[in-house]
Amino acid sequence: MRYAFLALSLVFLWVSLAWADGEAPSFAPYSIDVPEEGYAQVMFDQGYNLYQVGRKEEAIQFFIEAVTTKPDFVKAWIWLARTYQEEDMYDEAIWAWEKVVKLEPENQQARYFLQKVRNWKQYGKDAWENYERGIVALERGEPYDAIEYFKKAIEANKTFDKAYYWLGIASFRTGDYHNAVWALEKYTALRPDDATGQYWLKEARSRLPKAK
Repeated sequence: MRYAFLALSLVFLWVSLAWADGEAPSFAPYSIDVPEEGYAQVMFDQGYNLYQVGRKEEAIQFFIEAVTTKPDFVKAWIWLARTYQEEDMYDEAIWAWEKVVKLEPENQQARYFLQKVRNWKQYGKDAWENYERGIVALERGEPYDAIEYFKKAIEANKTFDKAYYWLGIASFRTGDYHNAVWALEKYTALRPDDATGQYWLKEARSRLPKAK
């Protein structure tokens, strides 16, 4: 027990001295006989401390070392995924969140963030974030706010089909049938086989003022 504590203390000292010299420590030469679980925890703790002071790129290296040493270290995988996501490293974040979901299939938060990053990659971060805000506003019964968010989403991604659809629906709910038609025409041009889009486009057109 004492030996384990001493070994872990040496790891902390070694890492701290390496950082003090301005160099990232190399993990390969490390040869102190520390149990893998303890070593993985030390690497995670160092990564977490670096994350807390904003040194995220360096933190990633320690989180990687932690999960490499202990592949079922869920907490380290979560922080690795989170850090990748915050650094806009989409492919890496998707990979790490997939690992979390595989280890904890019931983790709904991990599933949510995995899907979010996939959507960032597909549609663009700004576009997706504004789209999500629009959906939330619409669910709250705030269609005018939703319209502004959907417009921002479209500004960020001119081919964002879902944003056009919900802009059309939100405009329809406010009685702005001209803009509903415009948005739904854009949507059906992108998704011509969507029967629901075609239905709402027909409904919006039917409510336009009749030409005299």
